[in-house]
Amino acid sequence: MQITEINGIVTDLVKHNDRYNVATLFTRERGRMAFLSPAGKGKRSAARGAMLMPLSAVTAQVRINPQRELQLLPVPARLCAWRDIYFNPLKQAVAIFLAEFLNAYLRYADEDTRLWDYVFESLRIFDAMHAGSANFHLGFLIGMLPYAGIAPDLGGWNPGRGQWFDMREGTLADYAPLHRDVVAPEDIAAMRTLMRMRPGNCRAFRLNGEQRRRILDLLLRYYSAHFSGLSSLKSPAVLRELFR
Repeated sequence: MQITEINGIVTDLVKHNDRYNVATLFTRERGRMAFLSPAGKGKRSAARGAMLMPLSAVTAQVRINPQRELQLLPVPARLCAWRDIYFNPLKQAVAIFLAEFLNAYLRYADEDTRLWDYVFESLRIFDAMHAGSANFHLGFLIGMLPYAGIAPDLGGWNPGRGQWFDMREGTLADYAPLHRDVVAPEDIAAMRTLMRMRPGNCRAFRLNGEQRRRILDLLLRYYSAHFSGLSSLKSPAVLRELFR
């Protein structure tokens, strides 16, 4: 049995039985991991539950038993205490969405320290934001495209050629592909501008609610064209209502 330190970001917490919950963490050291976390009532259980809220950043010394599918998660410590994410209704909704998105995406991903660092630093930016946080989830998804290996190739764009963007191929096409996962020629210029959005500069983009909803839908369609498990997320509906 091996004892190892993990630094993790919580992506899911569900009831397993009367004694345990299952906590899913995106760890820097081992990628996506699922743990048994003691459940129950009382102050100690409430404190543990607060520690494992969506996108909480925690650290713990874990005993890794290769014979067990689910490892036991001891009482974790906070790696970084978010000061605003859980107290701002908009940020709470975005956090729930990002946790669900990451939990689904990471089923396809291996250990990735660069992606973990990106997620952690992005959350630090998000927690500290006072303005422009309504755009954060868009900047986060766009900024994550290179880490997912699906950054769009828009280098050959020529506004006079009426090119389409093929989501499945991630490239421009001179003719409309024979499927629906496309971006029309009249939207390519705006797409090129949006591809510069990142968590650190998203507040500079002036978008209304309808634009945010449309951009989110396009981004999720693009991710889903490459990772099928992302097509059935529930939390985007909350964001669409929030940005009406």
